[in-house]
Amino acid sequence: MSDSNGTREVRPRRLTPAARRRLGQPLPPELVSERTTADGEVLRYLEGWRAIEEANAIFGPDRWGAELVGEITSRPQLGTGGNGAVVYTATVRVTAWGCLPHSDVGTAVAEDRSAEAHAMAVKAAATDALKRALRHFGARFGNGLGSEPAIDDAGAAGIRPEELRRRVLEIAASAGSDEARTESWVERRYGRPLAELDAPSLAAAVDVLSRGLHRRSGPRAA
Repeated sequence: MSDSNGTREVRPRRLTPAARRRLGQPLPPELVSERTTADGEVLRYLEGWRAIEEANAIFGPDRWGAELVGEITSRPQLGTGGNGAVVYTATVRVTAWGCLPHSDVGTAVAEDRSAEAHAMAVKAAATDALKRALRHFGARFGNGLGSEPAIDDAGAAGIRPEELRRRVLEIAASAGSDEARTESWVERRYGRPLAELDAPSLAAAVDVLSRGLHRRSGPRAA
């Protein structure tokens, strides 16, 4: 790319020290949103538009991007009594100049049969995946928020096993594995069926599958 004087612009291949420092800083309280679930649990999160604003400010608007990896998939939500609820799953890869790319999986649920609900769920799944992928870059994108604790042996206690099992199946599906093959892999690796794994083992499986998905889908660093 050249400027108005015909001089070729040189794009930086590394993050600036200021950008690296900002990525390591936690989110300011004023950027954190909250909502209360039907169970009374308070969830703290970073809204999608704020995540994009932070990425623009840190990397530069023309020095990062996001893309879908594969197609957005859907499946009926179990235990909904046939009310038409559908779970949408998306995988998004984020690439930024001077950084390794990162991919992650996001989900959203369409609670009824209306076209609007399903369209909103498709967009929400992609936004969720974008935010999850950005969290790999540092604390500035909400990696330390309490609403979604880090999936490790210490944090797994805060996530219900059924949620972790769902994540195992969704990440594996994004990598091209069906449910039967995933369950067979889990039993070979951990010595127990997926339905019997405890939270720490499930968290470990999520971590292994996420890393495998990243290696499979990530292009070379910019």
